[in-house]
Formats: sequence, C-alpha cells, structure tokens
Amino acid sequence: MEELNCPLCGGNSTGKVGNNQYYCWDCYVEFSVNHNKVTIYELADDGTLLPYGENEAVKGR
Repeated sequence: MEELNCPLCGGNSTGKVGNNQYYCWDCYVEFSVNHNKVTIYELADDGTLLPYGENEAVKGR
C-alpha cells in the first residue's frame, strides 16, 4: 500500500475513512481523491463535511 500525504499540510499521518476518502491527523481535514482530482473538506461542529474554507465564511456572516 502506498503512503498518501495530505494535500493541505503535506503530512503523512493519513488514514482511509471511506471509498477514496482519507483523514489527516496532522491538520484534521478530510479529503477525497477521484480521477486525480483532490477535494479537501473540514469537519463542522455538527460533524458534517464542508468544502475547505467554507466554514470560516459561515462564521463571518
């Protein structure tokens, strides 16, 4: 199994949490890899996934 580094922080403390979905224990984000496209998510307080950076926009409203 190849080691997968986090696309956000570059750390290697990642783990698989679903089909093509991974979690980074260094910066606490979840990311998915589909057809060489990486999408980064952050966990909201209620446990839902938000596209990275959207959580800050919601807080600023």
